[in-house]
Amino acid sequence: MRWGFLGIGRVTDRMASVINGMPDHELTFAAGRNENKLKGWSEKYHPERTTTNLVQACNDSAIDAVYVALPPNLHAEFSIMAMKAGKTVLCEKPLAFSHEESLAILKCSGQTGIPCYHATSFPAHPRSTRMREIIRAGTLGDLRRITIACSASHILTRGNDHRLSPELGGGCLLDLGWYCVYATLWFTGLRPIKISAFGTRLQSSGIWTSAQALVQLEGGAVAHWDCGFDAAGRKWIEFAGSEASMICDDFLRPWDTQKPRFWIHGHDGKAACETVGADSSQETLMLDRISLTPDKYGIESLEMAVETQRILELWERQLVDCSDPFQ
Repeated sequence: MRWGFLGIGRVTDRMASVINGMPDHELTFAAGRNENKLKGWSEKYHPERTTTNLVQACNDSAIDAVYVALPPNLHAEFSIMAMKAGKTVLCEKPLAFSHEESLAILKCSGQTGIPCYHATSFPAHPRSTRMREIIRAGTLGDLRRITIACSASHILTRGNDHRLSPELGGGCLLDLGWYCVYATLWFTGLRPIKISAFGTRLQSSGIWTSAQALVQLEGGAVAHWDCGFDAAGRKWIEFAGSEASMICDDFLRPWDTQKPRFWIHGHDGKAACETVGADSSQETLMLDRISLTPDKYGIESLEMAVETQRILELWERQLVDCSDPFQ
């Protein structure tokens, strides 16, 4: 599969390295809006050709697939453009700037018959598959609580970062809140029926720097989502059932690729640790799914991403509408 990259920011480093290491994939084209940055990126990852013209890259006949790694406000425009040009699309999260734009991507994929995926890669890791199997098999008993915490404190000090700009799709909801919502849907299959939320905004720009939600799910389970740019790095998830709980402290990506672990705690106080998928590259496995089983993977990936966008907007609506009863 011949890839064209739209965007050359930090998020592309891992994907470029993975594609260069896969015999059935090649980095054919890279498009970046800053010529100097594009030159440095190209010297590192060696695409066959480069351009500062994003439209040209979307329509180039020498590529089979487009990786959209632009700010979120450009995701829908260029994902749709690439699909209309007959290119398979892998889009960075969030899928779009809004739920409405994500629906437009879904509609275009259906009309053209061209698959569009998003680059949330933790579901491709064998550990994630094993954890989902445990939940769906009822090993934990009836699911009662889900706790997900994702944070990254370095964002606010980076300076030139789209996550600091509301016009580009910045803020912690579309960045880290995405994982809270998508992980809930992917692991459990349960959808929210009620959300209560509060958070903190950066006064200078209005972006959400922290957001918390207490969420009632189908079937009576309750989820707690916590995301923000104001705490040290976390990628924590916990599922508590009537019989046991399961905890993973790095579910988005193992801190140590040799030890992708999680723990099951029984009601007897005993804990069991499982290690699954040592030395697995979730990006490699994700690209294998895209190239080998596109129909099955694409439908689940895209529809769940659209639902995630819908729920994120409901979450933000609760953040905006919430009032402080102590004032």
